[in-house]
Amino acid sequence: MSDAYVIELQGNAVGIIVRQKHEPNTFRFLSALHAFNDLEGREFASPFHAEKAARELWRQRPYIIPMRKGEKAA
Repeated sequence: MSDAYVIELQGNAVGIIVRQKHEPNTFRFLSALHAFNDLEGREFASPFHAEKAARELWRQRPYIIPMRKGEKAA
């Protein structure tokens, strides 16, 4: 099992999540783009939950990562 994962949206690394040593089933989000600072330091139960939160933030503010022609926010 990995201790860190990159969260990507539209081919952009938006954050990194790191497994917490004191709580192995918890991952902390570290923002890779200023637009995702709202998630900075938040803890998630899994990489899936962290990506879901990043996608939700993007869905609410699609301008933070320009969508490619013909694509919709997930």
